[in-house]
Amino acid sequence: MSRADEPDPIAAARRAGATDRDAAFYARKRARRARDRAKQDRQRFDPSPATDDDWTVAEEGTDGVRKLRQPTPIGETLTQLVRRRGWDERLRGATAWTRWHDIVGAEMARRCEPVRLAGGVLVVRAESQVWATQLRYLVPQLLANANEVLGSRAVRSVRIVVGRLDRTRPETGSA
Repeated sequence: MSRADEPDPIAAARRAGATDRDAAFYARKRARRARDRAKQDRQRFDPSPATDDDWTVAEEGTDGVRKLRQPTPIGETLTQLVRRRGWDERLRGATAWTRWHDIVGAEMARRCEPVRLAGGVLVVRAESQVWATQLRYLVPQLLANANEVLGSRAVRSVRIVVGRLDRTRPETGSA
């Protein structure tokens, strides 16, 4: 057997040490999570008996009950999820598409379309330079309407571009 074919004892020791370090790391992590769960259980423990206003559930294996937090409304829960995930601006952009007629009016909706809403900047595409000029005159009203429909300070500025409109998207709106 040549020297190149022999296993390197130093490398094998390093691999074994790394495995030991990983096992110790995950053991510490599991112990920390168990301590955190126990701490949360102690904080939630309420020795007072349940009243009619409390939300309770039967404890498994005993004849006792456990108090629960009151449920939150589904709308509030979804709003928190959207905020945590950072989806609120994307949803506002989608709302700009679906409520475009309410923002600019029926005639302008046929002549321009929203392209995107990112960083508070609403990009609007007009079908011609003439309609882009008309839109520039209406920017203050467009900002007011967009913020009314999409939420306060959702749109801070408007950028107008000229180009072919995307007629493949469905026409929606109240008009």
